[in-house]
Amino acid sequence: MFNPDLENTFVSFGPSHVYAVVVVFSIIALLIVNQQRIRNSKYVDVLRYTLATLIILQEISLNVYRAVIGEWSIATSLPLHLCGLGVLSTAIILITKSEKLFQSVFFIMLIGAVMALLTPAIDYNLGFPHYRYFQFFTSHGLIAINFTFILFIFNYQKNIRYRHVLYNFVSLMVIAVVILGIDLLVDGNYMYLMGKPGEGTALDIFGAWPWYILNIFLFGLPVFFHVFYLPFFIRDFRRKRRVLA
Repeated sequence: MFNPDLENTFVSFGPSHVYAVVVVFSIIALLIVNQQRIRNSKYVDVLRYTLATLIILQEISLNVYRAVIGEWSIATSLPLHLCGLGVLSTAIILITKSEKLFQSVFFIMLIGAVMALLTPAIDYNLGFPHYRYFQFFTSHGLIAINFTFILFIFNYQKNIRYRHVLYNFVSLMVIAVVILGIDLLVDGNYMYLMGKPGEGTALDIFGAWPWYILNIFLFGLPVFFHVFYLPFFIRDFRRKRRVLA
């Protein structure tokens, strides 16, 4: 599980990648299909606290792993990438049930997690069955699963409106400015503001640094935000048609 010989064995869209993605999206589908049953279950609070605990424990395990192998650094190991912030935000929302926080970060964090699942950037391309393979897909998978739980089991989806897309854009701007300051302070690359994570990720389509940052903000984010908002737009459109009928 910690075999260094597994370096550079991960292949995007290879069997181990596809299996991991299928497992994550199967769990998401089960949550959506069984949302009413789960919402009314006496164990719903146990489940939300369990999900919050699991996502925090996997983050702790990653830091312990990096410390043991001598690779923990303030410049690389804080949970300040978008998905690290997704870990923290989903745990906080699951515990506090803060709908305002959810509405401010939902699109940002879910887009980040889904893109990471589809275009993974695992350290040293460590593949199955290495610890980092399992930790990577557990971390990003739980972000997507937790937000699905919050969206449907908490039923926060009913209040999502287009203005929340704008809230998320503003939230991302604020987060990026803060993280940029931290990057400059610790000589880090959190949120990949100082350089791309490597080849084969979704960032490749936006060009070289620093232009990919500008391209993401001008073109990528509007497209991704609107694609992820589309189900809510369709829902509201159908509601209006029923009212007018």
